[in-house]
Amino acid sequence: MGSRRDQFFHFVTGRKQFSPGQNHQPVSSLNPLRRGVFLCLLALLSGCGSDGMEDARTVFPVTGVVLYQDQPITDGMVSLTPVNPPSDDKQFFNPRGTVDESGKFQITTYEKGDGAPPGEYKVSFTWVGSLEGVSEDEEDKLPEKLPRKYTNPETSGITITVKEHNNLLSPIELK
Repeated sequence: MGSRRDQFFHFVTGRKQFSPGQNHQPVSSLNPLRRGVFLCLLALLSGCGSDGMEDARTVFPVTGVVLYQDQPITDGMVSLTPVNPPSDDKQFFNPRGTVDESGKFQITTYEKGDGAPPGEYKVSFTWVGSLEGVSEDEEDKLPEKLPRKYTNPETSGITITVKEHNNLLSPIELK
């Protein structure tokens, strides 16, 4: 299935997420810069789900639906940027989520679908279309399908508030 993987994974490995039957590229065959970044981050983050991090922020589930011109943005990405960034010494990871074929998304901060810390967020989106059957080289050349304003949290005009409970967002309709 061609769902869009986390862009961080792509940066570190330079590859798409693995599917059954694909050849797996060992870490040792990655280019030296990516291998170094991967190994450093692996050492820093090993075992760091929200349960494994001493300074992890409490997160609450966030789910929603996003449509562009009444159609789901299949394989699109949703990113949350805090309106007021935290001022404490805890690490902060921007919550994000991948949009499925029906337009639904779940926000992730530490572990898949765990949610986001409470607060107000500016929302941005990226979408190049369905990635099913698209090679990595082809994907890198695909143009953004959304108007530019939606790709930047400062100009999207969309904000959400995450509260200390399950958060089911109102449908987000991009024009």
